[in-house]
Amino acid sequence: MAEAKPFNAVRYSKKDITSLICPPYDVINDEEKKKLQKLSPYNIVRIELSDPKGKKNKYANAADIFKAWIDEGVLKRDEKPAYYFYEQVFKDKGVKMTRRGFFAALKLVDPHSGKGAVKPHEKTLAKPKADRLKLLKAVKSNISPIFGLFDDGKRVVVELCKRIAKRTPSATAKDKEGVFHKLWVVTDEKILKGVEKYLSAKKMFIADGHHRYETAWNYSREKKAKDKNYSEDKAYNYVLTYLCPMEDPGISIWPTHRVIGEPKDLEANIEKYFDVHPSKDFQKLSKKEIQPLMVFKDGKYRALTIKNEDILKKAMPDKGKAYRNLAVSALHYVLIPGIDASEFTYVKNDKEAVTLARKTGKIAVIVPATPVESLKAISLNNEMMPQKSTYFYPKLASGIVIKNS
Repeated sequence: MAEAKPFNAVRYSKKDITSLICPPYDVINDEEKKKLQKLSPYNIVRIELSDPKGKKNKYANAADIFKAWIDEGVLKRDEKPAYYFYEQVFKDKGVKMTRRGFFAALKLVDPHSGKGAVKPHEKTLAKPKADRLKLLKAVKSNISPIFGLFDDGKRVVVELCKRIAKRTPSATAKDKEGVFHKLWVVTDEKILKGVEKYLSAKKMFIADGHHRYETAWNYSREKKAKDKNYSEDKAYNYVLTYLCPMEDPGISIWPTHRVIGEPKDLEANIEKYFDVHPSKDFQKLSKKEIQPLMVFKDGKYRALTIKNEDILKKAMPDKGKAYRNLAVSALHYVLIPGIDASEFTYVKNDKEAVTLARKTGKIAVIVPATPVESLKAISLNNEMMPQKSTYFYPKLASGIVIKNS
């Protein structure tokens, strides 16, 4: 089963870290990067998405910056191993929510074997993994965490997180989206041992950070091959992970919509495989076991449901029911099959997707969110969903804690 243990984090020495954190690298565009850089000369984006300096490439420059900040005392390494409990307070569609979990060092296992206790659910792309591996080799630290979920049916960790949240936080921040971040450094021996033992009977499901996880695994294999004094306890065999109970009431999964040029067989596939409904029925249809799709084309919306389940079984004969029933699966295997994931533009907001489709003369495909239960079932079946099948909101902040590797 999964092995997660306390670790000595590298953290900002200030308590208010509002100007120092940033979102994950893969949601930061050039404009956002410039805004983050202006917040502080010590914003973590300067390492996460560093720029070249002189003859040094961006990865070498990131390593220099990281070392300089430690030398200056901007970043400090905690003396005692800890779990780092983390709370995010946010609004989701106007409803105030709180998500709680904690950061730990999670033992890496082969993400491709299907036999490990850590279960991925999404396919990955080579380019982001190559980029993150170069950064990891240079900085030798996990700057951004993996997001992991685990079954907490007894609500042991859910209740523990609530109790920890009554303490005075060690660090706080508020980001541009209005999300409040709080961090507690927990070194209580009883809590550390109790949580570690409780988690040892669990499987971990990767919610977000598949590229970072595979990068950490590849890095650990490279290090192992060169390490004459190798042991399983080496820091590079563990990756910085935020662990959140599936039962936490603050878990919010958003859909990720697609925009693409109209494929030539789109209308033929709709007619052959789908029933067409008015767009106003989309929300009601989304509550059914087999998820619908909604296509925006030429200024008009159409809600689509698969004509019968046998179509999904034929299109995905090697997939389980939870996988087949997702809208993103019907999209990529039935409605628009055979198109590489890199050809789609991915948008988290349905209105933004439609606006982009109007502007570019393309089509938008709107999908419902993936239920957390489906993610668990698909992961346990060792299946990989199409890229960008889930969007956990809010994103975890980078720079809250850093783990040396």
